[in-house]
Amino acid sequence: MRKKPVFPYQESEDSDISDGQSRNQRIRYVLRSLVPKLTKFIVLLLVWCFFTIALITKKPHELEQFCVAVQPNKLYSSEITEGVPRDEIELTLRGRIDEESMEYPEFAMANSSSVDVWLRYVDGDSGETLWQSEEWKVYLLETETRSMTEASYLFEISEIESSASVLQLAMKTTSKDAESLFIELDMSPVDRSNGVIYAFLLLIFLYVLIIWDITDRTFAAVITSSAAIAVLALMDARPSLQTIVSWIDIDTLMLLFGMMIMVGVLSESGIFDYLAVVAYRQSKGHPWPLIFFLCCFTGILSAFLDNVTMVLLMVPVTIRLCEVMRLRTVVVLISIVIYSNLGGTLTPVGDPPNVIIATDPFVAKQGINFLSFTVHMLPGVLFSMLGTFGILYLMLRNRIHMSEGDHTRKSLKVLNKEMAKVFATTDVEDQLREDISKRIAEIKAAQSKKGSDSAFFRPVPNFIDTLAELEVKHRIKNMPLLIKSCIAMGFAVLLFFFHSLPFLEGAKLPWSAVLAALLLLVLSDLNDFQIILAKVEWSTLLFFAALFILMEAITHLGLIDWIGDRTVSVILTVSREHQLTVAVSLLLWVCAITSAFVDNIPITTMMLRLTIELAKNKTLKLPFAPLIWALAFGACFGGNGTLIGASANVVTAGLASQHGYKISFMDFFKIGFPIMLSTVFIVWIYLLFAHSLLSWH
Repeated sequence: MRKKPVFPYQESEDSDISDGQSRNQRIRYVLRSLVPKLTKFIVLLLVWCFFTIALITKKPHELEQFCVAVQPNKLYSSEITEGVPRDEIELTLRGRIDEESMEYPEFAMANSSSVDVWLRYVDGDSGETLWQSEEWKVYLLETETRSMTEASYLFEISEIESSASVLQLAMKTTSKDAESLFIELDMSPVDRSNGVIYAFLLLIFLYVLIIWDITDRTFAAVITSSAAIAVLALMDARPSLQTIVSWIDIDTLMLLFGMMIMVGVLSESGIFDYLAVVAYRQSKGHPWPLIFFLCCFTGILSAFLDNVTMVLLMVPVTIRLCEVMRLRTVVVLISIVIYSNLGGTLTPVGDPPNVIIATDPFVAKQGINFLSFTVHMLPGVLFSMLGTFGILYLMLRNRIHMSEGDHTRKSLKVLNKEMAKVFATTDVEDQLREDISKRIAEIKAAQSKKGSDSAFFRPVPNFIDTLAELEVKHRIKNMPLLIKSCIAMGFAVLLFFFHSLPFLEGAKLPWSAVLAALLLLVLSDLNDFQIILAKVEWSTLLFFAALFILMEAITHLGLIDWIGDRTVSVILTVSREHQLTVAVSLLLWVCAITSAFVDNIPITTMMLRLTIELAKNKTLKLPFAPLIWALAFGACFGGNGTLIGASANVVTAGLASQHGYKISFMDFFKIGFPIMLSTVFIVWIYLLFAHSLLSWH
């Protein structure tokens, strides 16, 4: 029989009312708590039924595919045997197609080789043309190339009353040689007008699940991406499993996987705990120097390590240091995670949005590598980090210390809630209950000690004793492992910086991280590989994979093109000399504001596609690099706006709760949002000065 838990500390609001009243209140509380749970269950079940029925009843959409050879001065025609369910047919050609001339025909040469394509209805008996569509001119490259490019066009089909009519594909070329083309016919293309609406609804559904913490964000991404595929299936455009897998950006997942393994092994050496003790020693027990060192450590290391992993390692030691110095732990933790997001902005591997940007094939083709990315981000990150510490000092200088009652009362409440969750689970590990009970005992012991709050500029009175205790407890546990980890990390950083050299063209960011991780595993000679695999954040990798599928699906629904067209129209309203300024400002501020209230990972995935479309627009002729810097700054800095803006924020709040400190949405908002606005303004001035005025790009 399970014993009823006895909590070490509990404040009861019903202690002065009768048993009957307490029972009625408990019943009402249970009923009120069941309503949101039941609503959540019904909604998620309905969504599951929706995409399950769609996916098991609709087969993958099959395209009509064939190869043709168009002879010069000869008309090629081919009968389309498959019926046309709607009045549209999308045709895709693959061959030596000139992409630039296709996108902007006004810039094509008058004598460029081309292929004219059209559809027509002919009478099956007489061969007379009954109806003909507009001609689609496909421009060809003048030079031979092994790589194939593609172009698509949507033909509108008119109805023909004649029962003997036959639909044909007709082609002719102005090239002097025969042209071989691969043709793909989509007889039921996606209706983009309705698709945009469905895409918006899918994004809103995802953001509601994430913002209100209705379910785990990884599960939210998986279920929303499944719903997106179901929407495509109902629109007769269900992709095959092979196509869905090809939507996942393996490069991004490889880079994150490699970095997670290296950080997991590195943490076993005890280096992160040791760095926190060094910060305490250098601060001499003064609060603001300690906060400065902790922020600098976190920010600098987050530039080269995953910032989520950094907060996992730094938060427990930061909490311990705040307790011995009687600092407001919540305030210091918020400062730490803000600097983690700022520092992670510096390099392509420091923050998940940067990983998405740097591993995109189009971005890599534009010459944006690890070195150029870091060099252009460095001034903005440096100015922002310096400005942020000044803002933190002005905002928190009079409330950095924790009062005794405030410290113990709030912490004990949070811990008792955690204890209630533990005892409500039947198969919970005993170790978790012991850890929480230990934390409660530590706080009550600290509460019984007499003492007053430290003066503002006065160090803690027991600095020497505390430092000695921390140095004994948090020392480097495995120096050989630390040396091996530094060798592997150094190898990775060298490849990051020098992979643009001609003889290192294959050393892309994902392979550099994976090869360095394998080197570290070889050097460390670990017997239990399961320990390392347990340190990999598999839920984060799955979250990324689901987001890639979702963003590709909403691209097929037409949302990205719709947003891009309206953004281009706004930019075109200003004169050409101001178009770069407007484009950079729009990308920076829109990404920052939206990333503050929505997780910055899906925002980056969506806005990156828009950025690429802006760069490809020959009418605007915008340089690509400043747009990428604006996107990276906006997504990463915007994550500091609210508690749900970045993954590191959510992880920090969860760890703090386990140690008895609750970081509420408003606690984070009061500090993070003003800093977000200030840092975005700083990098906005920097970007305009560097690129609109000096044309650094």
